[in-house]
Parts: sequence; structure tokens; C-alpha cells
Amino acid sequence: MRLLAIETATAVTAIALDGDGAACEVLVDDQRRHTEVLAPAIVALLAERGWSARDLDAVVVDVGPGLFTGLRVWVATAKGLSVATGVGLLAVSSTDALVAAACEAGVTGLVVAVVDARRREVFAAIHTCGPNGARCLEDVTLATPVALAARIARLEGDVVLVGDGAVRHRDVLAAGESRTVRDDLQVPSPGAAARLSRQRVDAGAAVQHHAAVHPWYLREADAVAHFAVREAP
Repeated sequence: MRLLAIETATAVTAIALDGDGAACEVLVDDQRRHTEVLAPAIVALLAERGWSARDLDAVVVDVGPGLFTGLRVWVATAKGLSVATGVGLLAVSSTDALVAAACEAGVTGLVVAVVDARRREVFAAIHTCGPNGARCLEDVTLATPVALAARIARLEGDVVLVGDGAVRHRDVLAAGESRTVRDDLQVPSPGAAARLSRQRVDAGAAVQHHAAVHPWYLREADAVAHFAVREAP
């Protein structure tokens, strides 16, 4: 399979191509400029590889949770590619991509994937990494860093925290000798997401029609929340 995978759930825009026995991953921007840089970067990387969008077998979509605008931009772009070329989509969560990268990096045991949700909140999921890959213990929830730290405190054994939310709230989440934050695993890797998607397809997962794929926000957009607060009596 020839796969295109994009990361825009965080402040970063990153792209990966995987197929024909080779893979590449490029960090395009880290300043939340998803709208400006995404489409030109896709065109440039496909051209560098000698592929066109119609050569793709699937597009890997990080559906979140994450930053509202980044998710909206990327899912809309992926759906546009699907409508224009007929290529199918493969949905991956941002936390699954983080954990997949952690497993590939040799992390074993408990892994907590933490995505910065802004508003002093985080999206977090708890997994274990082992010889057979990752296993989910607690699916993604929205929480304050303090509430997540309390959940982590109930876990037995050493805990590795990955994601930009873990780095931002390190003082709260890693307040203990058994907790380690991996600064090198801050961003959901599109390359890891592509490899995870390939494994899922090999295990029987189906490529999805664009109408079945939606952003996973887990909460309302910032603009809606700010308007509600302003309009409250």
C-alpha cells in the first residue's frame, strides 16, 4: 500500500509517505500554521517521491483529539483528496499514534499519551506497550492535569508519559520517581500512524469512505465556549 499520513492535531504540521518498501517523514512547521503550509507540503513531498495523489492507496487521518483548527483543516483536506481521487481513508487517534511511536522507540510497560487541549486541560489515554504492541487500558478522556495525575498515581509500576501535554504539564504529571516524560515523543508521528494503519489493514481493518470519517473533538470549539461565557447572565 502507498500511504500518505499527516499530523495536524497538535501545533505541528508533519507529513509521512509509506510504500514501495520505503518511508519518509518530514516536520513541515511547528507554529500552528496548518492552513498555510499543509497543501503545499503535500504536493511537494508527493512530487519528491514521484507519486501523484491518484497513486495513493489510502490516506491516514489523525482524527484527534487535538487542536480544533488543526483537526478541521486536515480532515477536510483528506476528504477533499478522497473525493477528488477516490482514495480511501484510515482513521487513527492522536493518542494511538503517540503510543505506537513509543512502542517503536522501545518503551515497555505503562504509557500515558497526553495531548495538550489548551484551557488548562489535556486529552489522555492509558496503554501498555509489550512485545505484541500496544494494549489500551483506558480510552481517551478530557481531564485537568491534576485529575490525570490522580489517575496516574493509582497505576502500579513505572509510567512513561508521551505527548505535548505531558511536556507542558510535566510538573504536575511527572511528580514522582516512577514517572518519566519522553521529550522526544511530543508529537503524534505520522510515520508511526501509517505503520499502525498498515498493521490494522493486514489484520482485516477496512479502508473507510470519506463520509464515515469525522474529527474527534471531545469538546466544543474554543470560539463556541468563549461566546457562551460572554453571553452568560
